[in-house]
Amino acid sequence: MTQDRFIDVGPIRTRYWQAGSAGSTVVLLHGIGCSVLEWERNLDALASKHRVFAVDLLGFGLTDKPQNECYGIRRLAAFVLDFMSAHGIQRAHLAGNSLGGRLALDCAVIAPHRVVSLLLVDPAGVDGLGTLPEFRLATVPLLGELFTRPTRMGTRMLWNKAFAKPGAFVTEELVRTKVRLASLPGAQSAFLETLRSFVGLRGFRAELVAELHAALPAIQAPTLTLWGGSDRFVPPAHAQTLKRLMPTVEVQVWEDCGHVPQIECSPRFNAEALGFWERVDKAQRTSTA
Repeated sequence: MTQDRFIDVGPIRTRYWQAGSAGSTVVLLHGIGCSVLEWERNLDALASKHRVFAVDLLGFGLTDKPQNECYGIRRLAAFVLDFMSAHGIQRAHLAGNSLGGRLALDCAVIAPHRVVSLLLVDPAGVDGLGTLPEFRLATVPLLGELFTRPTRMGTRMLWNKAFAKPGAFVTEELVRTKVRLASLPGAQSAFLETLRSFVGLRGFRAELVAELHAALPAIQAPTLTLWGGSDRFVPPAHAQTLKRLMPTVEVQVWEDCGHVPQIECSPRFNAEALGFWERVDKAQRTSTA
């Protein structure tokens, strides 16, 4: 069973999971309102060939949520790099779902020498329109504070939309756990500040999307993008924006899969991830031989 571990990333007490002791290093980044729990179906399989870390991002899960902190996506990307440094990780494969995918891209822009490859899983914020109305409405002051109060009914309704076939995944245990984590002191305000940093009433913030688009062509890290064809959170059509701006990116759109393929289609996800990293590592060994 995976055990919670904690490390100080600067002043931030940070929860993470770790598995595997050999092979190249992988860092897993969850989506908004999520935690390391979103990688529960993947960690052991990926650790069969890699040294794998899953981290609760700043403000999420059991990681600290200071009131005076900034929770914008630029700060979160810097936090990911600081987490790597705290473990002495110089370079890693980054895999991110939703918000985590956007942060992985930002890390590749900020510190390209530290990113071996990118595995983007339904990444958020790579194009302007199309995120959930619930998220857009939550960016409105006061309305958002009311709208995102953690309740069992609201949590169940939201997560039902995350899957193409929610019945097998949106369990009572999942709902209880998510409500508990969302009810921790500082969790709601961290969620809202993060959301509002890159989402507005019309969708993903245009200025941040434009900045990313300008930076994408310079990213050299091998990139695989996996997208659920039934994603209701971020349209699969956004994958074509990545393909246009990063011509070498490999894109796969999976039918009958929603916003969290690593959960809903975990055996396929694990196989694709391991195959991708094996190809990247082999190419790197060949180039340095």
